[in-house]
Amino acid sequence: MRAEIINVGNEVLLGYVLNENACFLSMRLASLGIELMYHTVVGDQSGNIGEAFAQAKKRAEMIIFTGGLGTTVDDLTKEVVCNEIGLPLVKSAQWEEHLEKLYSKVGTELDEKRRRQAYVPKGSILIPNENGTAPGIIIDRQDMMIILLPGPPEELKPMVDQTVMPYLQLNVPVGIIKTRVLRVMGLGEATLEDSLSRLIDGEGNPRVVLMAQSTEVHIYITGKGNDQARVEKMIQEKENIIKEELGSYLYGTDEETLEQVVSQILLDGGYTVAAAESCSGGLLADKFTNIPGSSNYFLRGIVSYNNEAKVEILKVPRETLDTVGAVSEETARIMAENIRSFASADFGLSITGYAGPSQGSLDPVGLVYIGLSTNKGTFCQRCNFWGGRRSIKEQSAVYALNMLRLYLLGFLDSED
Repeated sequence: MRAEIINVGNEVLLGYVLNENACFLSMRLASLGIELMYHTVVGDQSGNIGEAFAQAKKRAEMIIFTGGLGTTVDDLTKEVVCNEIGLPLVKSAQWEEHLEKLYSKVGTELDEKRRRQAYVPKGSILIPNENGTAPGIIIDRQDMMIILLPGPPEELKPMVDQTVMPYLQLNVPVGIIKTRVLRVMGLGEATLEDSLSRLIDGEGNPRVVLMAQSTEVHIYITGKGNDQARVEKMIQEKENIIKEELGSYLYGTDEETLEQVVSQILLDGGYTVAAAESCSGGLLADKFTNIPGSSNYFLRGIVSYNNEAKVEILKVPRETLDTVGAVSEETARIMAENIRSFASADFGLSITGYAGPSQGSLDPVGLVYIGLSTNKGTFCQRCNFWGGRRSIKEQSAVYALNMLRLYLLGFLDSED
């Protein structure tokens, strides 16, 4: 079954409100094997809603509206839909009683404007709303199914899970749509596409597509069918080929984050780590400590943002700072080695660089040195990141985590 979501609301159209409902509904529909073909966002004007509905009827058997079910003059979704399909609105005694109890509880009169929400399309199925005043509506016809839901996510989500999903499971022929996400670090989207060109197929089954993130690239493998085992087998076969192709660049799957993967390796090996940061401002320590149980492996984090802190706390020789500077391989190595020694940790990580820009500075913004100290020696990498300050800080912290991951898995050799 093909579906379309029409989100109604000027606040969504103009970007004042994040379209959280579309993401939620997309995942719920996919879990039932319902193929979502389009997301549409329209303003509150009746003409726009009607035009979007007319287009959706040509290309989908299920149309889900969100928003426009309230009490104000611009809440027109219900009226437009009924007008388009020729259904009258009739009063629901059940919902009118619910509204009377609800408004009396808060001491507000149920006037005619508020009573509008008790009117539903004739012959429709009412979806209870325990967190708001507008009921949801299911119009189940031979040629299509239309579902109307309120806009606030805190109302919509429980209505979908408690009523809509069970109804669809019983009344709609469902299939299987399953997606596996592979997470890649260290390859850009274009390079990754070149490496996997023979496997990427936006139309096949399973379908393989790439999506660039801020510091990594995700590979989505989506399989469709009616047999769970067959779909999972198709996805696994494609995943195995990609894993063999990418090797160490692939760090995790589905919801795994890089910090979760690195933390698990540290825990499994009984290793400890400490961090000395400059331009990243403690972001690396923040990533380590976001994981429950991180006190078992993360011993210490120091933010030595200016040169005095590097000298006083990390014992970087002033001569080194005066001759080669704070942003240098030498300084990064000393920072990593000394934090490891001071914390008695198995590994020391360091980050020093230019997040910039500062007024009048000629420093190369994005130049970052990352050091990794181990009992076999110290490794240092020169990096050239791009973007604003926050982006450079994020890239620096993520690169440091990935450097440690590669070393722990034997893909990175330390050097003196």
